[in-house]
Amino acid sequence: MNAAQSHYFTASDGARLHYLEAKCLKARELEADSLETNQNNTLLLLPGGGFSADIFQHQIDVFSQQYRVISLDKRGHGQSEKVDYGYRVSRFAHDLHDLLTNLALTNVTIIAHSLGAAMVYNYIDLFGHQSIKKLIVVDEPAALLINPAWSDNEKQAYGSIYQAAELHGLTNGFLEEDISELCQNIVNAMTTSHATTAQKDFILSCMAIPGSAACQLYLNNICQDFRDVIKKLTLPVLFITGRASLHPWQSHQWMHDQVPHSELFIFEEQQGGNHFMMVENPELFNQVVLDFINR
Repeated sequence: MNAAQSHYFTASDGARLHYLEAKCLKARELEADSLETNQNNTLLLLPGGGFSADIFQHQIDVFSQQYRVISLDKRGHGQSEKVDYGYRVSRFAHDLHDLLTNLALTNVTIIAHSLGAAMVYNYIDLFGHQSIKKLIVVDEPAALLINPAWSDNEKQAYGSIYQAAELHGLTNGFLEEDISELCQNIVNAMTTSHATTAQKDFILSCMAIPGSAACQLYLNNICQDFRDVIKKLTLPVLFITGRASLHPWQSHQWMHDQVPHSELFIFEEQQGGNHFMMVENPELFNQVVLDFINR
């Protein structure tokens, strides 16, 4: 096992953010830990909203055999500072910009799960994708909030599953004194019937964000619409989703259709194909990702 080390950097608005780094074992064996090697050989992992950098534990161990791996604790998450400001996708996108700048990463491959992908959509909208070599999007549609004017087919294509009238009631649940049942319900809804108790417990253990921050962040993320950004993507992209995900799998088919030369992989339900396929079926997930990035 390649142990990941903790590091910190300061975002442009003063928040102290944490990330895990596992150096490439192959490069270490060759004593090739140079700036150029790191630039061309770095995988950046962006967890979903509410989840710490540890959610990618099964990926860090495997990917660091070939790559330098960095997994970010977003502000308020994991070991990052629990500031009382900035819990919106646009600020998280700037945090990503600050991280890339701080580490001088200009040719990085990003694996972004859920809200982590929304960070990347917003980052690309603001800064372009010149610094990104390849992008792997894991189960994050283009527009989560339902427009009543859309047909059922449009709702599926855009990944829209939330009703505006119910939104505050949903996110305000994180303001309750005890949110343990809510968190357990989220994990149950976002895993398949094949998930083990140990896998569910692991996912639950990675939920690491104050309730007030989760309330603000989830509300903001659900209100985003990145359909125009998806249509402008020209870099190599792999879209990954699950047949049994809360997000309609058709939403990733739609994004795949918008991005020339992109690729799509759908995990079937029996393959762990819900929201956390990288935990339920890490062997297949890692294989699919490595096949894409090693080309």
